[in-house]
Amino acid sequence: MTNLDVSQRIRQLPGWIVLALWALVVAVPLYILVVSCFKTTAEIYGDKFGLPTSWTLDNFANAWTQAQFARYMWNSFAVTGGAVILTLVVSAMAAFPLSRYQLGWSSPVLAFFLAGVMLPIRLASVELFSLMKTLDLLDSRLGLILVYSAIRIPFAVFILANFMRVLPRELEEAARLDGAKEWRILFRIILPTIKPAVAIVAIFTAIAVWNDFFFPLIFIFDDAYKTVPLAITTFIGQFRTDWGMVFAALAISMMPVLVMYLLLARQIREGVGATGGLK
Repeated sequence: MTNLDVSQRIRQLPGWIVLALWALVVAVPLYILVVSCFKTTAEIYGDKFGLPTSWTLDNFANAWTQAQFARYMWNSFAVTGGAVILTLVVSAMAAFPLSRYQLGWSSPVLAFFLAGVMLPIRLASVELFSLMKTLDLLDSRLGLILVYSAIRIPFAVFILANFMRVLPRELEEAARLDGAKEWRILFRIILPTIKPAVAIVAIFTAIAVWNDFFFPLIFIFDDAYKTVPLAITTFIGQFRTDWGMVFAALAISMMPVLVMYLLLARQIREGVGATGGLK
């Protein structure tokens, strides 16, 4: 090994140390979550890092049946899926003219959408609650879908518009010569070309909606419409908490998002790599 190689490795050492520490910070809670799924509450209090005495699926079975987890999972799937689809459709239709047409006001409008990313929506919770009550959207999945879509659209428009800007204009010009309408150019040509951007918007929206506890808590009162984060609170009592079932419920709730990420991982990596070339 030459002196140049040694010096290069020394320069890279701080970065590797930071990455190792970050991996440790992420891995330790995941390890505690996994092993605690198979423990009783007494074992969790006795030794947080130790392995369970017996590897059984009792916590998973009890969490699924006692909390009627299937109903909560269906509600979360419906709300998350609806919010992702509505966000992608509306954002794509907004980003397309802002990025592909010669409009003098496109930059101010994009700045307006960017402002929507920076403003904390929870500061307007009271006004939002009053609006939902006026529209009779409390205690409904549709109300949650509309709220989440409105929150995520600014971020989605910003991402999609920047990806669309770098596409060659020959794509839609050739389609227009063949008689294609604007909606067909958008959904049949532009969006399939920017699959990484669509994947980024989809996974970020899905994670934010699936894990959100705040808005279902203030907008949903009927158990029939509650989502997974609210279901987990049923295991937390005033005098006793079954932590084994809590950790099992958390593991179950993580699986759909993890599967979605694995399915879209390649597109997300391509999208993150492509952002370096965006102007």
